Amino acid sequence: MSVNGQLAVRSPADQLVERLEDPAVATALGQILDHADLLALMVSAFDGLLRRSDSIVEAVSDGVRELGSIGDRPAALAEVDLQQLASSLTTLSVRVAKATPGLTALLESSFTDPRTVSALEMVGSALVEGREEAAKNPSAPTGVFGVVRALKDEDVARGIGLLIHVARALGRKVR
Repeated sequence: MSVNGQLAVRSPADQLVERLEDPAVATALGQILDHADLLALMVSAFDGLLRRSDSIVEAVSDGVRELGSIGDRPAALAEVDLQQLASSLTTLSVRVAKATPGLTALLESSFTDPRTVSALEMVGSALVEGREEAAKNPSAPTGVFGVVRALKDEDVARGIGLLIHVARALGRKVR
């Protein structure tokens, strides 16, 4: 990238802005934010499942062993391959155990902070609103003077101010 004839390195904030401008990303973020409360509930439930996975797997395995020891299986279980079921449970428990560090990191990160959820909701809502406005009025400022005129709009100035503060905070995080 070149600014005033000089080479400039693209910052992570520039890359983030580019990704946020992608309509598919904006739509996906909007859907995530629309269901943030459900997502938080699911993560909490999954965390509880992971914390109790050993006892759950043990209980299910005991149940499968007991079913396998029954001489005449009930008709509903006649088609169930108990060996395959036990193998599937073992595979599942191994995968849950491997996923535990990542899920724990997610739960302990600022992602679950209500301020983060609120900020993501605001960004998602703004992306959807901006996309709808762009669809209604597809013209964009042209040239440097058009961009400067757009900066006179208070909403544009506040939005760019927010992006600058986010870029500064992001820069502090990537040191």
